[in-house]
Amino acid sequence: MQNTLIKIVKLVFFTFGIITTLVADPSTGSPTVRDTSYWSSKKSTGLFFSQQSFSPYFKGGGISSIALGTVIDINADYKKAKRSWNNRFQLRYGIIKMAELPVQKNDDHLEIDSKYGYQFTPHLKVTGLFNFQTKMHDIYELKKTGERGKRIGNFLAPAYFHLGSGIDYFTKDKWLSIYYSPINSKLTIVADRSLVNQYLPGIEEGRNTKYELGSLLRIEIKKEIMTNISVHTIGSFFTNHLDDFGVFDVNIENKLNFKINKLFSVNLLTQLIYDEDILFDIQSTGAEQPEIIGKGPRTQFKEVLNIGLTHSF
Repeated sequence: MQNTLIKIVKLVFFTFGIITTLVADPSTGSPTVRDTSYWSSKKSTGLFFSQQSFSPYFKGGGISSIALGTVIDINADYKKAKRSWNNRFQLRYGIIKMAELPVQKNDDHLEIDSKYGYQFTPHLKVTGLFNFQTKMHDIYELKKTGERGKRIGNFLAPAYFHLGSGIDYFTKDKWLSIYYSPINSKLTIVADRSLVNQYLPGIEEGRNTKYELGSLLRIEIKKEIMTNISVHTIGSFFTNHLDDFGVFDVNIENKLNFKINKLFSVNLLTQLIYDEDILFDIQSTGAEQPEIIGKGPRTQFKEVLNIGLTHSF
C-alpha cells in the first residue's frame, strides 16, 4: 500500500509540474496573472428516477423496484491564441431497491480528464493527456435475482491512470477529435489486495500495481444532431508495447441526450468495455446446473435509460 501511495503522489506532482510549465509565461517563466476572459465553464447536474411495480398475480412476472441516480458533469476550458486546456470532472452514482431486498448500488463512476494542446495547423494540435478513473466505494455484483453477489470494486480498486502526449486532429467546429499517442503510460492500481486477482491476474504475489507503456487512440464526438438532441461519444483503444502488442483494451462510452425543456431531459447511456486483464467465470452450457469451467475476459456492455431533472449552469 505504501508503494502504491508513493506512485500516486509522484504521478500527481509530475502532472502538476507539466501543467505549471505549460501555463507559465514563456518570457518570465512564472505563472501568468489569471485572466478569466480566457476561461469558459459548463456545469450540469441530473437527478434521475425509475420505478416498476407488479401485482402478486401479474402473469408476466417481474420484480418491483425503485431506482435513483445522479450525475455531476463539470467542464472547465481555457483558450488563448494557439493554446487550449480542457478539463472535465464526472461523477455518476446510482442505487436500486428491489422487492424486499436491501438497497444496493447499481452505478458508481468517478473520472477526471485533462487535455492540454498547442495548435500548429488549422486542424492539428500537439497534445498532452491525463485521465483518471475509479469507483467511490464498495461495489458488489448485482445478480439477476436482485441479490447481492461478491465484492468487485472499491475506491482505487481498481484505479486507472493514463498519461501521455501525441497529436490531436480536430474539425473546424470541434465536433470531432481524434487523438493518438505513440507513447502513453497506463498505471493500474488495486489498493484492496483482496481484489487483485480480479483485475491483475498473474501479477507477482505481493504486488498490486501494473505499469504498461503503449499506444492510445481516443476518438471523441460531441455534436448537436438536431434541435434539443445531442450526442457525446468517447472511444479509447490502448495497446501495450511491452506485452501482447496488438491486443487492445477498449472502452467506448456514448450518451444520447434529449432535452425536453429547461428542467426535464431523457438520456440514453451505453458503455462497452473489453480488457484482457478483467477475468470472468466461464460457465458450462447445456447443463441444468451450470459449472464454472475456467476464467477469461469477456465483452462488457451496459445500457441505461434515464428520465429526470437536469440543470445546467
